[in-house]
Amino acid sequence: MILSNIVVQNTVCEPRASRQLAPSWTVQKDLEEIMEKITSTALADLTFVAFDVETTGLSPVAQRLVEISGVKFGAGVEEPAIFSRLINPECPIPREVQRIHGITDEMVREEPTFREVIPEFIEFVGDCVLMAHNAPFDVEFVRVSLARLGMPFPKNKVVDTLVMSRELMPDAPRHQLKTVVELLGLPAGDYHRALADSVHVRDVFLKLIAASGLADFEALEIMGAVSAFDFDRHAESVRASMPEQSVAIMDSISRAIELRQVMKMTYNGTYRSNRTVLPLSLIHSRGQFYLNAICQSLQAERTFRVDRIDKVVVNSG
Repeated sequence: MILSNIVVQNTVCEPRASRQLAPSWTVQKDLEEIMEKITSTALADLTFVAFDVETTGLSPVAQRLVEISGVKFGAGVEEPAIFSRLINPECPIPREVQRIHGITDEMVREEPTFREVIPEFIEFVGDCVLMAHNAPFDVEFVRVSLARLGMPFPKNKVVDTLVMSRELMPDAPRHQLKTVVELLGLPAGDYHRALADSVHVRDVFLKLIAASGLADFEALEIMGAVSAFDFDRHAESVRASMPEQSVAIMDSISRAIELRQVMKMTYNGTYRSNRTVLPLSLIHSRGQFYLNAICQSLQAERTFRVDRIDKVVVNSG
């Protein structure tokens, strides 16, 4: 298979103004209608955002984002637009993780938290098709951040270039991003930084569709390289399999969140304890439900597994 040449443009990252914008119901509804039309659309007529995240670890619930970047390209984009922000994770970055992406505590100390950056990123993406390499990892970190903020999940389609490389390069020895970039003869550059990897994802996508002759979005869906950002295949089944008591506890927590009420709970963590918390959000990640709340005794934000909560009493006043 002969690979066509693809020009990689150099771009300059410009800072964006800081402001929070939670998508309204109307915006989400309009976006849903747009996404339904994408299947029959030619790839040349779509606008994409290749994105990547760097984190403090592998768990979207236990760890936090330290960087997120995106490169917008495709129809209507003459020069790739770039979003790139470091994020203060509000916790130390483990030394072994710093050695991977090179982001230190000092680099993020004065940076904004995910509370500011994630809404900005969602605004940047708009109605574009997202893409990432091993997309479930990057998507889940953004989803958990949105859940912590109480924001709705966007309905954008997501393309996984890892799936594309496995389908279109079956003889490749490995399909890590660096390996795929090298096998396709693309510029190497840096790895394990969000902006550099976003550029790699874009270039891999363009090279693969040029080499394979893929012309429309439906072809990507048929090969299994497309998912929906807001689709959680486990959440409903996990809730359906939960004991009746746990479902009742989740319902009580949901009401407390909606009414912004403090509640008392009995929690079986490292040891059994009674806690008073202000619940902020319910999070589902990788087959488990979590409560994100402010613990009054610690005056700090904490995350609790819902299946370890034995009892909940919501304060009425």
